[in-house]
Amino acid sequence: MSFANLGIGAWAAVWIAVAGVVAYRARRGDRHRAAAWMITVAAFLAVQEDPALCIWYASVPPSVDPDGVLGVVHAHSRGHMLGSGVFAVAGLAVAVWVAHVALRRGERWAWRALLAYLLLGAAVDIAQVLFIYPHGFPVGATPADGVRGFGWPQIAAWIAIWSFALWFSRGEAVTRAGRKPSLTHRSTPENG
Repeated sequence: MSFANLGIGAWAAVWIAVAGVVAYRARRGDRHRAAAWMITVAAFLAVQEDPALCIWYASVPPSVDPDGVLGVVHAHSRGHMLGSGVFAVAGLAVAVWVAHVALRRGERWAWRALLAYLLLGAAVDIAQVLFIYPHGFPVGATPADGVRGFGWPQIAAWIAIWSFALWFSRGEAVTRAGRKPSLTHRSTPENG
């Protein structure tokens, strides 16, 4: 394991520990609130891995970062890189908002939406690690230049923390949502 992967591994371990402390403190309390904060941590890690890097690479020349594309690719391509990075950050921000508002209220749709976001994002990151660029992961395709890179522990951490948050709040999401009165039908003396 490279020095860079050790550093990223330590960074990921710190955030896994933070999520663990949040979960431990909420084990008999508000699991939805704890899950919302764990999803916030996971989103913070996910932003650093894909969207922030896309924005960074589109914004700097190769003299600043070897992967920078400023002055190398057409402005049209750079514009799409910036746009995709911003859309990804916005999507993660919306997911965090859903976790802090709707999931904390125990709304079942929020749990399912956060699960769908996790499955989509995790599938893309796992496919990327196994088939495109391994980020230092010992299994998977080696790029044509032979550089396996670093960073897989951070990818694993965001996926693990988000997954645990949903698992941690799953029972409460179903039971609280099941007990909530319907907003479309209220029992009154007239309609029973």
